[in-house]
Amino acid sequence: MELWSPQHIKTLLPALVVMLLVSIELRAWLGKKDEKIRMIPVQVIAVILLLLEVGKQVVSFSRGYDLYHIPLHFCSLLLVTMPAMAFYKGKHVQKVRAVGTAICGAVFWLTAIYPCLIYGAGNIERFFVDYLDFHTVAFHNLAMLAFMLMVALDLHTPAPKGEHKLIILFLTCFCALAAIVSQLLETNYAGFYHCNVGPIEEIRLMLQPIIGYWPAQLIYVFGLTAVHYGFVIGFYCIYKAIRKALNRQKTPVAV
Repeated sequence: MELWSPQHIKTLLPALVVMLLVSIELRAWLGKKDEKIRMIPVQVIAVILLLLEVGKQVVSFSRGYDLYHIPLHFCSLLLVTMPAMAFYKGKHVQKVRAVGTAICGAVFWLTAIYPCLIYGAGNIERFFVDYLDFHTVAFHNLAMLAFMLMVALDLHTPAPKGEHKLIILFLTCFCALAAIVSQLLETNYAGFYHCNVGPIEEIRLMLQPIIGYWPAQLIYVFGLTAVHYGFVIGFYCIYKAIRKALNRQKTPVAV
């Protein structure tokens, strides 16, 4: 189970360093600006992500369309949460940003810890050859930058309570939809049809002849849903700890 391929080390590691430097520089430059100004870099990323996805769908349709390209993957949630987080200005703005930051943060940490699960070495090698490979790498790297900017530019204030329930409700709706469509189309959205992590997939396959296909699949789906809850809430707690540490030493931000 390879976490980082040589290709990821050569490309993602330097990219993370650049993202960190950009985030630090933008914090120094925009940190005391009005929130509308500080939100601009995230808004730009949100628009680019949408445009990248439009390009992906167009290319897929031009090639006969692959059902796998239906945006029901976990990272596809960014197509909803990023624009909402970047542009929504209503009374529930902090709740919207809580969900968006939780999803964006989970994508960041998953890509940083286990990039081979998110996109393969082949995607990197074909980055300048095929649009779909370019999309895969660019989309996830921009998502990582967006999370770093949300933290660096102080664009969300975590609430003392209530956010975890909201995040779990959002995840429940997504997991239910992704799991049902995965079974109906026999396509692996968000890992709900089969698992890309070898040891877990072996357990799923081992259970099928013992208890039957559908009971084994239901156990797998419910277990994976619990994993989604765990890693998103877990990473959100890490985010809140980082924010708390930054807030101890930050200068007041003009709002």
